[in-house]
This record gives sequence, C-alpha cells and structure tokens, in this order.
Amino acid sequence: MADTTADNVKLIAPELATFIDANTVLVDLILDDVAGQVDTTYGSKEERAQRYLAAHLLTLSQQGSTGGSSGVSGPIKREKVGQVEREYATASGSGAVGSSRLDETKYGRIFVDIRKSCVMGFNAFTP
Repeated sequence: MADTTADNVKLIAPELATFIDANTVLVDLILDDVAGQVDTTYGSKEERAQRYLAAHLLTLSQQGSTGGSSGVSGPIKREKVGQVEREYATASGSGAVGSSRLDETKYGRIFVDIRKSCVMGFNAFTP
C-alpha cells in the first residue's frame, strides 16, 4: 500500500496547508517517520492511519513553532451552557495518552480509533 502524502494531509487538515508548504523539510521528515511507524499491520487502513498521525504531529509542530493552539485540545472535561463555557483536559490532566499526546488533537484521537480497529493486543502467558 502507498504511503500518505503532504497533499493528502492537507485535504483532511486544510488549516495546516500554509504550515506544510512553508516547512517542506520537516513535513518530509514526519512523513518518513510516520511511514516507518504505521506499517502493513494496519492493512487497508495503512495510508489513512499515516495521514491522521502525520496531521497530528504537524499540528503539534505548528503549535510549538507559532505558540498557537490551532486544532489542539484535549477531550472535553466540562461544558456549561449558560454563558457558554468549555474546558478541555490537557496532557498534564486526565485523559493523557502517555508521552505520545495523541489525545491533544482531533487527528491524534482519530488515529487512536483507527489503531484500535486494526492492531490487536495480545497477552503473553508464562507457564
């Protein structure tokens, strides 16, 4: 199966298009890393998983380089209707997914869902 491309990432994350175009070396590096991390164990969902993981990593990279928070949020921790209030869980709070920070972007959360549907866990039993 083919690896994902920067153009495919832009299709699902149009807010990253300018960042992707301006940082081609970083994008190529992330796409190479993602291709090595997301392999054939994902079957027909391999390219899709790569696309969402790349968008996640690029979103985090963009946040680090601009200081912004485009697309970055944890799961909703609290929501209030009167005077509209919404609070998100952060990496240091509840809901963190280890050091991968996959819960911090919508793309990371979609990647986790794809991974859960493809990669079977296993237990080792010693007699």
